[in-house]
Amino acid sequence: MNLLIAPNSYKECADSVSTANLFRDNLKKERINLITRPISDGGDGFLAVCKELFELDILSYSISMSYSNHLIKCEVGLNKNNKTLYIESANVLGLKIVPLEFRKPFFLNSKGMGDLLFQIAEDVKKNNLNVEKIIIGIGGTATNDLGLGLCSRFGFKLYDSKGNILDVFPHNFEKVTDIKCEKINIPFKIELIVDVENPLLGKKGATRVFASQKGATNDEIEIMERGFIKLISLFESKGLIKSEEKLSGAGGGLAAAFQILFNAKIKTAKEFLLKDLGLGKLINSIDVVITGEGSFDKKSLLNKGVWLLMDIFSSKKIFLVCGKMESDLKKKLNKNIYVIELSKIFNNDEESIRNFEDGIKQACELIKQHLSIKF
Repeated sequence: MNLLIAPNSYKECADSVSTANLFRDNLKKERINLITRPISDGGDGFLAVCKELFELDILSYSISMSYSNHLIKCEVGLNKNNKTLYIESANVLGLKIVPLEFRKPFFLNSKGMGDLLFQIAEDVKKNNLNVEKIIIGIGGTATNDLGLGLCSRFGFKLYDSKGNILDVFPHNFEKVTDIKCEKINIPFKIELIVDVENPLLGKKGATRVFASQKGATNDEIEIMERGFIKLISLFESKGLIKSEEKLSGAGGGLAAAFQILFNAKIKTAKEFLLKDLGLGKLINSIDVVITGEGSFDKKSLLNKGVWLLMDIFSSKKIFLVCGKMESDLKKKLNKNIYVIELSKIFNNDEESIRNFEDGIKQACELIKQHLSIKF
């Protein structure tokens, strides 16, 4: 039996690499061939997965926080042979590094990503770093600022009707009547791995779907959506985009900013899983798949990693081990998918998070029983 262990990260618990190792350690047996392949769709744990698979050297830069000018250390990964640098946006702007009391996207921006790219560009220009391409995993961000905080580090500016310069934060976007911007020249190409496939604007867009889980109120969501619409119109008037239809809503619009001003190219999470992570080569040889993530909900269906993985291996027996699942989603799953919710093993969500390792161990026992394997 060939068993593929391919979890995504479990937010607030463990990244996908650590989780895959937990499954492996609890399922070790000579007569079963365990293939460990932690996954990422560009969100939390992206850098850990890339480091595991691509043998990266870790570099560190100082960047500002999304809610203050306080500096933190941010790690990136370098593949010297391919002259490629890997960045996880969740390490720069993520919910995991923003304290709960500051999770208010109305007052956050992505300037930390601008700090990081500006310093990398300077290192490349000074020949301190040999990089031709940067691959950025977009997902897990606390920000919803259309990536304009990032752009402000390169000279982007907002103006109100009186010609006053506005701070680049979402609460000001609706007041904007003019912008100063141009295509940003950097000495490397940028490729984005996006954790969701949704548009920038509208009912299925960045703000309306994801801003609430980042901490925005309903009123703030409406203001941010109107601000996004106004800014896209200004970008169009400047001839920087022809239409917003193909702009990505990933990362609270961070991906869209990269598309508009950095000419970044988008690679879907599915292509990243199949080609870069090599899952396409395993399809015919795998019998059973174990995957999972912290919360499996309607947002998971926006072509997030676990949903994509289950589609790729749709003909196999699949164990979906998640912290919790929206009850009405079970009917959307194929009969070959066996769901294990860690929150049901324990008394509540907090207990399942606190006892995550034990939860994985108990999940493995259930998997063994289901497969009728005697260890």
